[in-house]
Amino acid sequence: MADYLDQDAQLMLRFKNGEETCFVELVKLHKQRVFAFAFRFLGNTADAEDAAQEVFIKVYNAAGKYSVKAKFTTWLFTITRNTCLNFLDKQARRSKFVSLDEKPGGQEDSPGLQVADARDLPPVELILKNEQAAAVKQALDSLPETQKTAVLLCRYDDLSYEAAAEVMNCSAKAVKSLLHRAKLGLKEKLENLLKS
Repeated sequence: MADYLDQDAQLMLRFKNGEETCFVELVKLHKQRVFAFAFRFLGNTADAEDAAQEVFIKVYNAAGKYSVKAKFTTWLFTITRNTCLNFLDKQARRSKFVSLDEKPGGQEDSPGLQVADARDLPPVELILKNEQAAAVKQALDSLPETQKTAVLLCRYDDLSYEAAAEVMNCSAKAVKSLLHRAKLGLKEKLENLLKS
């Protein structure tokens, strides 16, 4: 347990004991990393901001039950990952419902089908770049949750295999295996997307 009693854990324990300023310090220390992970996981700024805010609300509410069982960052990234997964579940449920304002058959005056003015379109290079980024995001989103999490933690957040393994509650060898399978899956999915 002494190994896990880093500065973050100490701040959290002090917050648990009533020092509100310690929570503010934890937010300052970790808000960028939490937001960055949520943004990469969810793909847009608004959802990432909402998810990051929800993460810190959960941390705040969990103070009374907090105990040092692992590094604080491991606990925090676990909350962040679970919050992002919950956001994706909510989005999937929302997308199943059709707006009552939309007309059946996709008629032109439907509010959900507005076409941008051609003069507002970016240059061709930007369109191609956006299409490639969208293809990568689509391929990444189609991976199993464990593979996607391993890619985000190791390739985007630059965590070591060991640190990612702590967050994911598995071995470093399992993280390497997940990354290998993710690489193969991404290659196959991107080849198929680029052919179509």
